[in-house]
Amino acid sequence: MKRVVATGKTVEEAITSGLVRLGASRSQATVRVITEPVKGLFGFIGGKDAEVEVSIPSTPEETAKDFLAGVLKRMGFDWRIKSRSVEEDEPGILLEIACDEESLPVIIGRHGSTLDSLQYLVNIVANHEQENHVRFYVDAGDYRRRRKEHLHRLAERAAERAVRTKRQVPLDAMPAPDRKVIHTYLQERTDVTTSSEGVEPNRKVVVVPASLSVSRPRRQRRPERSERERSERDRTERSERLQ
Repeated sequence: MKRVVATGKTVEEAITSGLVRLGASRSQATVRVITEPVKGLFGFIGGKDAEVEVSIPSTPEETAKDFLAGVLKRMGFDWRIKSRSVEEDEPGILLEIACDEESLPVIIGRHGSTLDSLQYLVNIVANHEQENHVRFYVDAGDYRRRRKEHLHRLAERAAERAVRTKRQVPLDAMPAPDRKVIHTYLQERTDVTTSSEGVEPNRKVVVVPASLSVSRPRRQRRPERSERERSERDRTERSERLQ
């Protein structure tokens, strides 16, 4: 919600001033009268202008940028935020954080963990009570693109190794967004498949050659002993104990 407090000789004049500052129409705004105008002595001595609060709903993008800016400010960074539309797995809005080189490692975090956390919170806050969900992506220093390219190379090497050795190739544990990149990149190949194993935070991708059967034959259960066999066994054991 964007709010301004405006004044004017009349309530209507104060409202108009607030609408101009917000760049909004009267139908978009909610108005709260703080004080009514008071006429002064002889029309000007001791008079008081009207004061109103004019507010309009923020767009999801404005809410996202304001929230992200507030978090970065509390973290003590010097920053700028630029936004643009993107066509990723799900079309949305990219919020790019521009900051000095020394701050980048902290904002990005290990394997992008801090960026992922910021992105998660931005999506929750910006879409709160919104009818139409908007997908937001948070990036800094072009990290997302560089990380994606690295994961593609990693996936390619693992696939080639799996095919060459005819063995499963487990990758290091990685967060869910990185695992998704690996799965998506290799799903077009017919000579390997992928799966995820383990539990968070140690869940990892396993690359499996198509020539390797991952299913193992189940061990056959031994048939249940018959009543006669059990009785015979019990007699034998008793006899052995008596000897």
